[in-house]
Formats: sequence, C-alpha cells, structure tokens
Amino acid sequence: MGAYSGPGEPGGPDGFGPYGPQQPPRREKKGPGWGATIAIAAIAALLGGGLAFGGNYAMSALQGDEPRKVADQTIETPDWTQVAEKTSESVMSIQIGTNGQVQGLGSGALYDDQGHVITNNHVVAPADTPGGEIAVTMKNGETTEAEIVGRDPSTDIAIIELEQVPDGVEPLEVGDSKKLDVGDPVMALGNPLGLADSVTTGIVSALDRPVSTENIGEDASSSEKELTITNAIQTDAAINPGNSGGPLVDGNGRFIGVNSAAASLSQAGEGEQSGSIGIGFAIPANQAVMIADQLIANGKALHPFLGITLTDGHINSGGISRGSAKVQSVQGGTPADKAGLKDGDDIIEVAGTKVNNAIALRALVRAQPVNKPVEITLVRGGQEQKVDVTLVLQ
Repeated sequence: MGAYSGPGEPGGPDGFGPYGPQQPPRREKKGPGWGATIAIAAIAALLGGGLAFGGNYAMSALQGDEPRKVADQTIETPDWTQVAEKTSESVMSIQIGTNGQVQGLGSGALYDDQGHVITNNHVVAPADTPGGEIAVTMKNGETTEAEIVGRDPSTDIAIIELEQVPDGVEPLEVGDSKKLDVGDPVMALGNPLGLADSVTTGIVSALDRPVSTENIGEDASSSEKELTITNAIQTDAAINPGNSGGPLVDGNGRFIGVNSAAASLSQAGEGEQSGSIGIGFAIPANQAVMIADQLIANGKALHPFLGITLTDGHINSGGISRGSAKVQSVQGGTPADKAGLKDGDDIIEVAGTKVNNAIALRALVRAQPVNKPVEITLVRGGQEQKVDVTLVLQ
C-alpha cells in the first residue's frame, strides 16, 4: 500500500495530508461574486424494446402499486432523508480566491446565530494573504462574502464570519463526540469536487486514530508548513477534495466532527487529484468546539499542555513487546513535572486509550479536558504504574 495523503497535497510526516486548496475542475467566472460552475457530462444508455426478465418476476411496484416500506428509523438505521433535510441548510460551500482567481474549494457549517462558520484552517488560510477573498454559498444559492476570525493550524480548525447572516438558517446542533462508538452511522456533508449540497453516509470505522498532516501555518504566505496532529474519528463515508471543513453528523443530525483529511493509495501526480478510498478522518466535535470558542473570543487558541519532549519508544512488558511514547525530558513546573513524570518513562496509555508512539500521545493529550485529572499509564524500570495529570492550556 502506498502513502496516505489528501489529494493534491504532500503527505505529512506519517503519510497523511489534508485536503488543502485544490485546483478545482474546469470553471468560469459567473456574476459579481465570481461564483464557480462545473460542467458534468452524463450519458444514458437506453435499451430498445424495454427490459427483458427471465422467470416470473413481480413488477407491481413499478406499475403504480405502493412502494415497499423501509424499517422505522432507529439509531442503527437512521432516516437519512430526514437527516439531510434537517442539516443541509446549515452547510455551505466555501470558495477561496486571490485577486479574483479561484484558488480552492471547501465546506463549512453555521456555528452560531452570529454568522460564525466552522471549517478547516487549510481551507481558508490561502485567503489570509493580500488580495485573498472568501465567498460562501448557501444551499438556497445565496452568496455572501466572509472574513477570517481566527485560524489554528495545529488543530486545523478555523472560524470565518459571514458578511450577511442568512435568514431562517439555524446552526447545527452539537453532539458529544466522546459518546461515539465504532459502528455508529454517520453522514458527511459538503462540497466535494465543487458538487455543492452533497451528502455521503457510512459508519464510524475507528476512534482515537492519531493522524498527522502538514498544514498552512500562521503566516499563510510562507512556504513553511506547520504540523497538525489530530485524535481523529475515522469513517468510511466518502470524503473528497472540497469536503474539507464540512460537518460529520450522527444519525440524529447532530454535529460530531469536522471532515479534514482522507487516505489515498498513492500520491496523485502533478495537477491530478486522487479520489476517496473509503477512509476519511474528522476532527472530533468536542475538540473542534473548544478551539472554535477560543477563536471567536480571542482570535487565537490555546491547547492542553503536558510539558514533556517525546520520542517513539519500545518496551517489553509481561512477555509482550509493544510501542510507547518515551519521555525525553520534563519541563519544570509543568503538569508533567507536578505529576512526577520522569525522563525515560514509557507512556503506554492515556485516559484508557493505548499509546503506541509519540504522535499518538500528542493527539490524545490535545483531546483531553483541562483542569481535570487525566490518568496516564507508564512503565518505569520495568514496572507499570498510573499517575494523574491535570492538564492546562498553553
């Protein structure tokens, strides 16, 4: 299997890449808002003389009888038609331009009634340069401009504010991403490949999946990239370029994640885009909301802080060999120092979730609450022990 990456973006240190600004499909300027259009050719094959069936197949449903009934909605079998109707008005297409030229596409969701929209940093960061523009199109076709309120490259969350808040559009209801289970049904909404108002469905394939990507940093005009580490929700709902920043919702239509990256079998060639292979990643809503609220309030965001430097480790415990996050140093006066962590400790678990390397630990720490004890399991001198760490923001 080749490297994992978002189409059109270089892979991160672990082979993952976000859906950054893409060169969209063939487009032409349209109207004062430089709205994009996309042409799609559809071919329909018609069989002369109708369809022939072997055997005595009943076809009454095609002849006007009542269609078959589907199972009543449950959390396992959501009524996706109702979910799409409930959520799609709150989802919008985002188009980024520089000096009137389209630079990339993305998605977002209305976050509050003040016109704040939550999306990805890598979607809107190119507009944080001279001549940068953001145009947002609602489901009803209404287009308005938007400005960046704040960006957080290290979590890939950004907030933009609409110039005009659309009438009758409600923010998405926020769910609790910590209550998700593997196998839960989910829906991804957004603007894949410029195809606005698209939805795809799937399930939660995995939780607490550490994903690292390269992202556009604080200085959007710089070629230097910043490392983004996400303790992601993995899903098999199809996600393609343009889905980035759009919401992932549960079977009740509640916002439980921000779609941000996908895996591909190999790097796309220059000027090419690779499509979905059924492995996508979303930033959990609990983490996204914590960052979004800070960006709205301050334009900047702080993150849960432990106070150690790390490297990948390897231990043998109880006859089992496994990876770990090895502590290289502990900064004085930090949460790690106060909890008694020491150089050489091998951390193997945080809050009940296993840790196999340094990236996994960083991702987990960023997903933890602050000012509350968090249990860390470590191995020191061949002995396993547990310590409570109270994280703070930094």
